[in-house]
Amino acid sequence: MDLASDPDAPALRRPDGAVVARFSARGMTEAAIEREAWEDLLYMTDEPRRDRNPVTGSRPT
Repeated sequence: MDLASDPDAPALRRPDGAVVARFSARGMTEAAIEREAWEDLLYMTDEPRRDRNPVTGSRPT
């Protein structure tokens, strides 16, 4: 998380510095941060794991 560039809109960044998502004070929950991180990871990989939910880790029923 990057709080230095804009403390009113914290940014989730990749190791290369690219912004993945920005959050408002109310929208910055642990679940929201984890969801954005998983979505970015899945979109950035060559073969996303479609057999599991990225947030819960469970298999679809």
